Amino acid sequence: MYKAEKIRNKEYWFRTIKPGDVAKGKFPTYGSITSLNVQLTRFNRSIGKEKGVFIHAKYLYDELCVILVGVTLAQRRKELTDPDYKNEWRKLIKQ
Repeated sequence: MYKAEKIRNKEYWFRTIKPGDVAKGKFPTYGSITSLNVQLTRFNRSIGKEKGVFIHAKYLYDELCVILVGVTLAQRRKELTDPDYKNEWRKLIKQ
């Protein structure tokens, strides 16, 4: 599995993710993870579109961690239109 880095600045972390990237972050509290969801949604709708990346998140609440996976906007459109492709991004995460 991936080594979790301590995340101090979520917005900066999001900006480092490119299509094909997988990164695991560790947070101090559950509240930090909850606020990440809101910030990530805003990022995907604005900066992500400008950069050509959509970031998915897998939440590991028991570990206070989140795994981010970057995909291209074309991949994201395919996820939304092709039910068989919906969870392809999850295959990038090594278990």
